[in-house]
Amino acid sequence: MTQSLHSDKHAHIISVTSDSNMIHTIYFTFGRTLPIPVCCRVCGDKSFGKHYGVFCCDGCSCFFKRSVRRRIVYTCIAGTGQCIVDKARRNWCPFCRLQKCLRVNMNVTAVQDERGPRKSKTPKISECNNIVPKNWKTRSEYIFEIGAEIFLTSLRQCRFCDPMTILPKADQNEILNRTWHQSFVLLAAFWPTNLITLLSGPSSRVENIVATLIASHRAMRLDPVEYNLVLTLVLCRPDLCSSVDLRNDLTVIGTNAKDALMKHTSFKSPTRYFGILACILSITDDLAGYLKIVFFEPSVRNVPMNHLVSVIT
Repeated sequence: MTQSLHSDKHAHIISVTSDSNMIHTIYFTFGRTLPIPVCCRVCGDKSFGKHYGVFCCDGCSCFFKRSVRRRIVYTCIAGTGQCIVDKARRNWCPFCRLQKCLRVNMNVTAVQDERGPRKSKTPKISECNNIVPKNWKTRSEYIFEIGAEIFLTSLRQCRFCDPMTILPKADQNEILNRTWHQSFVLLAAFWPTNLITLLSGPSSRVENIVATLIASHRAMRLDPVEYNLVLTLVLCRPDLCSSVDLRNDLTVIGTNAKDALMKHTSFKSPTRYFGILACILSITDDLAGYLKIVFFEPSVRNVPMNHLVSVIT
């Protein structure tokens, strides 16, 4: 591969000749800005310049910065870590999108060293209203959309989790009908949108309860290992299985997950394991009704949650 550099007062032209004699000419004007777009290294969309050391689109740049700054822990929705990341499907699996950002060598250190936005000295009228994108007419519609995304993603994660893969569809649905609210809160705590800010403030009592619940789980800062083990424990419900053999299998999986979680958390704190268990137990059955009020009504109206669970595969 050969490279040549030509310059004048306004632009630098870099010509790169590959082994197949393909010549790609990229014009750099005023630093990193390109007058002619190139392909985003992450999703293939149009990129007009470098972000964190890599040519990528504004969407992938913002996603990468947000993920690194907030230390968000994602899990693959398919459970394989091999989801396709392109322009049409880049929002489908945040885990695989972030992994691709790292594979193309986007610079984590550059995000950490970057100065954040300056804090305004003037008081904000309503912080929760400020985080609602302009393309949404109302705050409620935005909340319903986020709820649908979390619900869909969390159920698909659950169906690919170890306890679920050995069960028939009927048993899966039975367990998910009883535990969907727990997996929902676990994922909501790591969701890129700041739901705590969105739901807090001058809102309803129910919204404040849900915001407090999500905040307590975010405060635990579960790492990927802890997240997956906690999700396994939530889904290990041998009491809801249809056969003795499956009940025994789920009991073994649950015991192994509990032992693994206890061992893993012991390296951080001797009390962390019990703190995590307390968080899980705080997501009681009555909170499922609160979640439905906040995130799904009136969009689903009188449709029962077990029907929604059964149609998501």
